[in-house]
Amino acid sequence: MKQVLLLSYVFLFLLGCNQNSTKQQLIEIDSIAIQEGDTKALELINKIEPEMIDDEECLAYYWLLKIRSEIRLQKRIKSAAPLEIPINYYKHNHNYGNLVRAYGYKAQILIDIGDIKNASTSLKEAELLIKRLPNNPELANHIYYNLSNINYKAKEYDLALKYCKLSLKASYQMNSKPNMVYALMGIYSIYADIENKDSSNYYLQRCIYQLNDIPKSNRSPFYANIGNAFIDKDIKLAEDYLNKSVEIKPNEFAYRGLARVYYKKGERDKAVEMWHKALKTDNLYLKEEILQALYDSQREEGAYKEACETAMQIAELKDSIALKEKEEDIRGLQEQFEQDQKRKEERHLFYVVVSAICVFLLIAIATSVYLLYRNTKGKKKLAETIRHLEGYRQQLKVLEQEGKSDSKEVEKLHQKIAKLQARQGALLQNGKDRYEEIAQGGTTLRWSRSDFDDCIEYYRTVDTSFVTHMEQDFRHLSSKYIFFALMEHLGKTDEELQHMMAISQNTIRSYRSRINKAQITT
Repeated sequence: MKQVLLLSYVFLFLLGCNQNSTKQQLIEIDSIAIQEGDTKALELINKIEPEMIDDEECLAYYWLLKIRSEIRLQKRIKSAAPLEIPINYYKHNHNYGNLVRAYGYKAQILIDIGDIKNASTSLKEAELLIKRLPNNPELANHIYYNLSNINYKAKEYDLALKYCKLSLKASYQMNSKPNMVYALMGIYSIYADIENKDSSNYYLQRCIYQLNDIPKSNRSPFYANIGNAFIDKDIKLAEDYLNKSVEIKPNEFAYRGLARVYYKKGERDKAVEMWHKALKTDNLYLKEEILQALYDSQREEGAYKEACETAMQIAELKDSIALKEKEEDIRGLQEQFEQDQKRKEERHLFYVVVSAICVFLLIAIATSVYLLYRNTKGKKKLAETIRHLEGYRQQLKVLEQEGKSDSKEVEKLHQKIAKLQARQGALLQNGKDRYEEIAQGGTTLRWSRSDFDDCIEYYRTVDTSFVTHMEQDFRHLSSKYIFFALMEHLGKTDEELQHMMAISQNTIRSYRSRINKAQITT
């Protein structure tokens, strides 16, 4: 048995050591990615087998680092499924920074494989969390820039502009010049598409001015956009930029621009060649634009058969675009997400308010029960004191009638009465003060319920029979009604009652009616 326990302890120790070792490896790989680049980091992380990782934290960290390196190295990732591991772990442990990263990487993969709908949802989830990370502009920029791209591709230009400007703001906060240029180019593209010439020209000039802030290897899309912008202004400059773009990385936007350049120069064959290269794009809107340009060219050249075939392609493509827009409904999806979130927040607020009200009511009930208990206990104690006083006074009367006024027994009774009166005075001082206040012409306007209670209890010591009569011969009268009856008992006029209780004549009639109805008839 001891051997089994010893082996168990050794196994657990080795397992713990292995987990700590894996975590340390991942931390070092994360550091290497910063210092030596993602190629080296990915090489090291691929040597770790995820099936051998038993610790949830290490497994989440592993997939986050692996996917990050693959995205940065522009690897083709077929599925975002592995990211569910870090998403679930970081969500459960409220690690909002890594959770936003995981959502962002998931969105990028989904965009690449064409699942724009789920990519949008992932980015909206991340956007919610950004509010909890006000001092992390790097993550904010990453999420806002991707949200801008999704909306731009869906031609939701107002949303695209909103997020691109947020991305630009985050870029300034993190003082990242490359990210500034990406955001500036995004804003330019939006303004160019909605034909806002003044704004598009302004942001284009800013992009050109800051173009050296990004590595040359990343400038292909920038050169393509700049080239397309100059086609109608300086065709030679436009062609130079477009060729630079293709040299760095062949892309449909540069081919589209070159087709326009060649067509304007009268080199139709080259233009057609570029159009056909550009048609390999997955961007349906761009494909429609290129087919339309090709169709116009064919009609001008009198190639009506080719133009007819192209027109049919355009019609089919329009149907595909309409179906895609209906299925994805990027704006509707985002609005629905925000509405659902708003309802969640409203429900949460409702539960908080209801909980607060329940707590308040419980406190109020507990306080009321305690005060009732305390008042009941006080009244019982007071009633006991009054009974003792009445008893001692009766005994004194009997002794005086017997001619024993100077006896020791009488002296003891006087001492007992003095003690009870002192205790009675401490209990009823407030009631006495309130009673004298009324006697001197005061009002009950600022009296609390306990003030009425104390006043009645004080008067009990003056006229026990009246208070007992009101309690025993009337059903459920509050101290305020008994006080009213007491004042009438003392001969107060209606005018005096109106003054002291700050009530109207109608209220006086209502008080009398309530008291009469409460009287117990035998």
